[in-house]
Amino acid sequence: MKRILLLFVWFGVFGALLAEQLPTKVRVRAVSRDAKILGSGVGGALITIRDVGNGEILARGVQLGGTGDTSRIMVEPRQRGAVVYDSEGAAYFETTLMLEEPTFVEVSAEGPLGYPQALVQTTKTLLLLPGVDVQGEGILLELHGFIVQVLDPGDGDLIGSGQPTKVRARLNMT
Repeated sequence: MKRILLLFVWFGVFGALLAEQLPTKVRVRAVSRDAKILGSGVGGALITIRDVGNGEILARGVQLGGTGDTSRIMVEPRQRGAVVYDSEGAAYFETTLMLEEPTFVEVSAEGPLGYPQALVQTTKTLLLLPGVDVQGEGILLELHGFIVQVLDPGDGDLIGSGQPTKVRARLNMT
């Protein structure tokens, strides 16, 4: 009988602790497929964190900052668990959520915000635990795409029908 009573007390205390809202820091990075972080130079990325259970938006903001350490991201071989994106000045979005229970969230990134013609979106669903921060590299969201800027012919240039036309463009990975 004492064991049963002890179990009820233990579950009651544990349940009360779980009902308390705990601050949970969450860092998110939007990165380009096989490339660098979406930084301020391309307008950054809109990050949204939504509660899967009720659809409530828990946080929303813009990722701004640098594109990261080029050598670490683009040149050096990667080992499992190695820090790749978390370098000084590298862009990320960070928020503190008040969670009272384990919560499934959908984290989305939309960018590059500075090039609406190249805008793409990606999402990831994961479980956040109250008081367990997601820092360092953060939640990585990979965007696939390119930024295409037509340089020639210009906006006001006329192109003859049926005539060969040279097109000059700048192509960047998003």
